[in-house]
Amino acid sequence: MEHLKAFDDEINALLDSMFGPRDSRVRGWFLLDSYLPTFFLTVLYLLSIWLGNKYMKNRPALSLKGVLTLYNLGITLLSMYMLVELILSSWEGGYNLQCQDLASAGEADVRVAKVLWWYYFSKSVEFLDTIFFVLRKKTSQITFLHVYHHASMFNIWWCVLNWIPCGQSFFGPTLNSFIHILMYSYYGLSVFPSMHKYLWWKKYLTQAQLVQFVLTITHTMSAVVKPCGFPLGCLIFQSSYMLTLVILFLNFYVQTYRKKPVKKNMEEPPAGKEVKNGFSKAYFTATNGVINKKAQ
Repeated sequence: MEHLKAFDDEINALLDSMFGPRDSRVRGWFLLDSYLPTFFLTVLYLLSIWLGNKYMKNRPALSLKGVLTLYNLGITLLSMYMLVELILSSWEGGYNLQCQDLASAGEADVRVAKVLWWYYFSKSVEFLDTIFFVLRKKTSQITFLHVYHHASMFNIWWCVLNWIPCGQSFFGPTLNSFIHILMYSYYGLSVFPSMHKYLWWKKYLTQAQLVQFVLTITHTMSAVVKPCGFPLGCLIFQSSYMLTLVILFLNFYVQTYRKKPVKKNMEEPPAGKEVKNGFSKAYFTATNGVINKKAQ
């Protein structure tokens, strides 16, 4: 334990030297004071994918219909809460849409930070997206985009909560919570075969994800054009990260929805139109977030 504590102190000291003093308003909040829990949960997530696929290799896929129904309902309700609370708290604080600093809104900033903690925590819960793929033997849907998005978001938002837990940081989670309401509702409804005929709009969810990323980059860069004291390095990092998601999601969109030539006397469905449990095969690769079902 002493060695672990020493290692933890070294990691936290390194992070503090890189990013500067942490925001005192979130000190003592669950999972935030040390980076190790977030790091170890991410490692456990990655190991679960590898070991889980090995375990399920010669076993039948699980249905998990009831579990998936409850899970998607839970994520949908949490996303609704975060969306409403972020809108109300940012309105209470008189947030400036172009650029909002970290301290001028008083108690409203703390209210925003509390919602963003739930947003950070939800990224660990969403690791279950991938675990369910493993248990249902949907290995083709566990792509680089899917794993990259899930693993990176959880770690990035640990940093956000420690150093920039309010202000300009509110915008992306507000959009993402709205997208997740639509996405997890879609995913939950797809469990029921009787609902499949109403689920024609999955293509537009992907388009909404791309719009979300572009709007978030635009909002982030607006604070570079007209600064308000929000850390410049954080703005550049967020824009760069979101750009990687735009590139990966554009590639996903093209691969999923582009039309391939149909050979004579043969009917070839467009790429990505193979439907399993109400979703196209490719759609699941990008889930959640930031994009995703599935990229978040």
